[in-house]
Amino acid sequence: MLQVFDENYLDIDGIEEEVAREEVLLASAQGVTEDPADVSTISKEIRDMRLLHCKARGSMEHGKYTPRIDWIPSRTTSKITRQNVNEVLDSVGTRGQRKIKIGRAGRASSFSVTAEALDGRVTIITGRKESGKSHLAKMIVRGLLDHGAYCIIFDLNDEYASIGLRGDGSKTQVADKVVTRKPTRDLKFSLGSAGLRSMTSLLQHSLEMPGTTMREFMRIWEAMESKNEVSMASLSNYIQMWRCNEFVRDALYARYYTLSNSGLFTDAEDKMFSLEGFFRSHPDGGALVISLSRVSPLNRRMTVELILSKLVELLEQRSIPPVFLLSEEAHLYLRETYWEDLITRMRHFGVFTIFVTNQPDAIKQEIYRQADNIFLYNFSNDADLSLVAQASMIDTDTVKSIVRTLPPRMCLVLGHAVNNLPVLVSVDEFDSPPTGITRRFFDTRVELPAYMP
Repeated sequence: MLQVFDENYLDIDGIEEEVAREEVLLASAQGVTEDPADVSTISKEIRDMRLLHCKARGSMEHGKYTPRIDWIPSRTTSKITRQNVNEVLDSVGTRGQRKIKIGRAGRASSFSVTAEALDGRVTIITGRKESGKSHLAKMIVRGLLDHGAYCIIFDLNDEYASIGLRGDGSKTQVADKVVTRKPTRDLKFSLGSAGLRSMTSLLQHSLEMPGTTMREFMRIWEAMESKNEVSMASLSNYIQMWRCNEFVRDALYARYYTLSNSGLFTDAEDKMFSLEGFFRSHPDGGALVISLSRVSPLNRRMTVELILSKLVELLEQRSIPPVFLLSEEAHLYLRETYWEDLITRMRHFGVFTIFVTNQPDAIKQEIYRQADNIFLYNFSNDADLSLVAQASMIDTDTVKSIVRTLPPRMCLVLGHAVNNLPVLVSVDEFDSPPTGITRRFFDTRVELPAYMP
């Protein structure tokens, strides 16, 4: 099994001289010349010969693929045939039953990844902007919803709210499974529903509360909880009357005012959002789209911290099923030290991450090395190519040669989704209303009022 990853002209000694000689003779010859031996045709064929650069991916034995290569075929007597990608992948073994169609591969009429290949895995979708990353991410999410999975989507560009609709506005069978919430509008939390664990995580990682102040906050929480008075109003009163150092009190007040002014917290039960309630109200799977567009960076970080902390808490208690987490441009709202936690720790609890980014250097090498699936779109920057190629599951020559010339909507799939055989896929158009489109000045002409001095 050989995979072609590059192609160029056959370069042999003297070919440049032969080309130059023929060009000179052609330019200087007058009238009709005869070539009874048909030497020119042979020369042209030699000059047009192409050399295919290949990598051995394994061998077929009795109709079954094996990564072992125990023999080398003859270069003169072997027959070379093209293989159907789906047939090759099926010969490796079962890829799962829950298929998600994403496009075409080679001569295959269609190509699908399976939900099982994404389940329990870390997936990265990366490439330069406008290459088609979000289209693929939407197709995967819709496919997961078709099979009854749960997804939580951090949406920075308002692209995923219409994921359950077709291009003409009609509903798909997963339309009722998609719920969109926006922080401070219809995504608010109460202190009681968030819990001590999530609040301490938020204060520590998003608001950088010192350890001494954190201890006093936990004592205040215990006092409020003992009297069943956990609320924003009670927190203000407890801080005011709490006996502690004045600097600690000032630090507590500073964090309290930040929480209060953020608009993310409420004491009204009818306005607070319950993550457990979302899972209970969607027994057949669902997608929670958290719109982070036009949300301040601080509120963005606080929202993500609360959601992730609460997710882990509920998964530890086995109160909710495992969930797929799609993180769009995650480097904008996740702490640098949180990447490792997200990959190593949360995966064991049941949070399976799908990263979507056009900045591969924003994802650390440790994450790439733990990635199970990579959907790699076009990159022309040598630094980006080298970064991804070094951490990919295959050799760097293949990645650099193929990815550099990929057209839009075509990606190289690596990992468990293709049984560790690199496959080039032409991704289909996603049937959904256009969202997240860049706003351009010249798209519509706006008549400005005349200037009146």
